[in-house]
Amino acid sequence: MKHINKKMEKNGVYPPSWDRGIGASTSFYVFAILFNKYRIKNKLFDARFIAKHARTIDKLIAAIYFTSVAGMIICLCIITLYKSLT
Repeated sequence: MKHINKKMEKNGVYPPSWDRGIGASTSFYVFAILFNKYRIKNKLFDARFIAKHARTIDKLIAAIYFTSVAGMIICLCIITLYKSLT
């Protein structure tokens, strides 16, 4: 994220002011990198330049992050369903 933020600052776009080092904007960055639908300027942050400045390694890390979070959610749903049936 630091690489993307530095490149965006050169274009005059600054990282979200509400994210002060805790990494809360990571999920937004992942969606902006992986999905065209989220590459818009919205109220939370300007996502138009995120995918533009993302390197191949950033795209790979975003895909791994998304896959692991989706897998965790699926596993939690299966566990919850299994526990509710027994």
